[in-house]
Amino acid sequence: MMNVDDDNTGSRLIDRSRWNNHAATSTLPPVFNTSEACHYLRISRPTFLKLIATGKIRAQKLGKGWKVLDTELKRFLLAGELTQQ
Repeated sequence: MMNVDDDNTGSRLIDRSRWNNHAATSTLPPVFNTSEACHYLRISRPTFLKLIATGKIRAQKLGKGWKVLDTELKRFLLAGELTQQ
């Protein structure tokens, strides 16, 4: 459980385990961070960042790291762009 300030009621408790269960059953594709994506693609971090910079992998910068959808990594692998480097 986590306390969250609410403008209307002061504070309330949020059951994060219930949220996580809902997220696991939704149809949204998984999101990978930089290290997970590198592990999935079996490439180094500098190579991954270079692929983002050149537009070969579409990712979003959130906070200090990059986030990329599972579907984007699959698209990249199916396109065979990694072997062209």
